Amino acid sequence: KKCTSLEFVSISSSVLSIGSSAFNECCSLNEIEIPSSVKEIGSCCFTNCTNIERFVIPSSVEEIGIYIFDGCSSLKEIEIPLSIKEIGISFFENCTSLKEIIIPSSITLIGSYSFSGCSSLEEILIPNSVTTIGSYAFYKCSLLKEIKIPSSVNSIGGNAFSDCISLTDIFIPSSVKSIGPFAFNKCTSLIQIEIPSSLSSIEEFLLSECSNLVNVTIPNSITSIQKGAFNGCSSLSDIEIPSSVIFIGDEVFKDCSSLKKIKIPSSVTCVGNCAFSG
Repeated sequence: KKCTSLEFVSISSSVLSIGSSAFNECCSLNEIEIPSSVKEIGSCCFTNCTNIERFVIPSSVEEIGIYIFDGCSSLKEIEIPLSIKEIGISFFENCTSLKEIIIPSSITLIGSYSFSGCSSLEEILIPNSVTTIGSYAFYKCSLLKEIKIPSSVNSIGGNAFSDCISLTDIFIPSSVKSIGPFAFNKCTSLIQIEIPSSLSSIEEFLLSECSNLVNVTIPNSITSIQKGAFNGCSSLSDIEIPSSVIFIGDEVFKDCSSLKKIKIPSSVTCVGNCAFSG
């Protein structure tokens, strides 16, 4: 840890595991050879190794921790084997040079903050094996333009795609049963979105400050629209609220300055404070 002059490491084939924080903050390290004998890599192992550009995880690795490449700002290429089942918490957080990545079909979880701050990431294909996308998973992936969520996914965490300012298109399948608050907050290039019929609630600030959003499809499975869901959607001019909705929370359409008409169905029993303010 913090061997700041270390540039190259070759690990013996007798090594079976690499411990937590083993090479943490070895900021000059640009090449490391991991033998096929290694079965486990501990958490924070390569955190802030800012000089590593390419990394191959050997197929022998079965267990791998969290924060593995957090802050590896020069990382451009990574090979993940089929032996890996999860991309854990902050796995690639702030890997600002990472432009694309192939996620193997063995992955079932994309953990919280896993790609957060990957500001050069332009495209990513989520395989049909993934069931959960964690909170802040793609937070501030500012060059990510489109994403297709496979039908295997049933949960999207809060702020998962928040501040993805280049995101123009996203497909959400009906397999998704829950989407957390702020999931698409400040996706300022997003033009349209269809809420899947598998949801019963639009959570707090889900699409807030999506300033170019003009078209939202709300299914008749939705019974509640929570606080600030469309707050600051300044291009939204028309929206149809289905007769299934009974609750409209505080500030739901606050600062929707282009909204010209809206019909509140007779099913609605509560309209919150400042719901149409501004």
